[in-house]
Amino acid sequence: MNKKTSADEYLMAIPWILSLTYIALVWHQVPDRLATHFDLTGQPNGWMGKPGLLLTSLALGLFVYGLLRTTARPSLPAAKRHLLDRLRFVVNLFMAALPAGLFYMATGTDQLATGNVAIMALTGLFIAAVGNYTISIKPNPYVGVRTPWTLRSERVWMRSNRLGGRLMVAGGLLSSVLALLVPAPYTIGAVVTTVLITALIPVVYSYVYYQQEQAGQLTDQ
Repeated sequence: MNKKTSADEYLMAIPWILSLTYIALVWHQVPDRLATHFDLTGQPNGWMGKPGLLLTSLALGLFVYGLLRTTARPSLPAAKRHLLDRLRFVVNLFMAALPAGLFYMATGTDQLATGNVAIMALTGLFIAAVGNYTISIKPNPYVGVRTPWTLRSERVWMRSNRLGGRLMVAGGLLSSVLALLVPAPYTIGAVVTTVLITALIPVVYSYVYYQQEQAGQLTDQ
């Protein structure tokens, strides 16, 4: 591991250090059980104990970090690894912010609505950031628009991921705007609908494009 790689890995720890520091500061200000799931109106309908939430968040964060660091990264050419490293940081930042956001929402009733808006807006920005890298990503078994049809054809993969990445950027940014502008209790519904449409279009497109390719109806290269 060279010095630059070591610095990149240390950088990955910063969001978690900030998140865990905040959680430690508010630990005694929140109830023993925290809301971790919400319905489409923004009302909590699932809870978890503080230690369980913290341990689950850390375990999931470490799992995703390890998956992208030790499995996905070595499979890419060295020239492309810097793109995955940027994506890894975005994913890491998002996963570190989520438990901090849940603890913040548990500090008071007023923070519940504010926290929901913040998490929805953050989710939109996360989707947009991932989409920015999806546009040019090469076929791989880990990230991207992975459907049975994109995995069978590199041409379908490239076209579908180009479209999917652009839609993710547009849909993610739109979701963040909707999270800030749409009044409760419609905020989550508006954001979820936007995300689902954004995810569905490239899936349908990959199927249609693959069928056209198999039928010899395509003239573009």
